[in-house]
Amino acid sequence: MKRKIRGSFCERSVAPRRRFDRRSFRWVRSGKNWVLIGCQKGKWKRGRCSIGTRAVKVLAKSAGACAVGRRVTK
Repeated sequence: MKRKIRGSFCERSVAPRRRFDRRSFRWVRSGKNWVLIGCQKGKWKRGRCSIGTRAVKVLAKSAGACAVGRRVTK
């Protein structure tokens, strides 16, 4: 499967990954940005999140230097 995420981004962490169930991580698109979302530990039941997903990382489209976070290319 080809990766949908292409380009240069500024990566910003919103919350630590250890707070989330490892089975629940998903990438979703929000405008020109990509957001890694996940479900908190203990709330992932039968393949669904009972409380709603939260942002873990944000990849903001960038052409230059990053004011916040680190620069990544995918």
